Amino acid sequence: MGPQTDMGERHGRMLARLAEWGMSLAERLHDQALAAETPAEAAEAALAFQRVSRSVRQSLALEAKLARDAHLREAADRAQADQKREQRRREVYRAAVSLVWNEVDPSEDEFPDWDLAAATAAEALSQEEGFLARPMPELLDQIREALGLDELEAEEASGDAAPGAEPAGEPAPQDASRAPPPGWAPADDPALAGLSPNARISARRGWPPSPCDEGWDDFFEARRDTG
Repeated sequence: MGPQTDMGERHGRMLARLAEWGMSLAERLHDQALAAETPAEAAEAALAFQRVSRSVRQSLALEAKLARDAHLREAADRAQADQKREQRRREVYRAAVSLVWNEVDPSEDEFPDWDLAAATAAEALSQEEGFLARPMPELLDQIREALGLDELEAEEASGDAAPGAEPAGEPAPQDASRAPPPGWAPADDPALAGLSPNARISARRGWPPSPCDEGWDDFFEARRDTG
């Protein structure tokens, strides 16, 4: 609760008391005007009543204005917080997509499933308490767990060490039909750092850069938002 909120609440309490006192005084002046014995006394009481009732109306109007201002401030604060949360969610989503492509390297046909899983995980995280204050590595670790990347990596590692595999240092013969095409770059190639997921996979395959590569992240994000 900030200083402005404290001041607004204090002003509201004071205006409420003024309105109550004014109503009490207006009731007395009303009785005096009705009980006046001369026209002059009645006119004097009526004039005082008019002034007091005007003060009461002003107090009530100021109370209503304070309430409206407080509501507008709260709405603006919520909108700002929602904007920051949405911006952070998008950052986490893009980082999650890059994480998938770096560690899983799915084919283009499989990408929509991974894209949806990353978007769902980022959305779930954005609804948790303290989301904006949590560091990105911690969020990505939680996404790794939600997507089961650690289990997938462990399965791949166990498959590599399965019985009958070629001993270490003696690479197994590679099936020519599954060999990477010429120009294929490894996932940890420093030259791929900073590229978007689609630009990264194009570069790994030795394809020339395309202006469309950098726009695919926004395309999938827009597709997810619009359903």
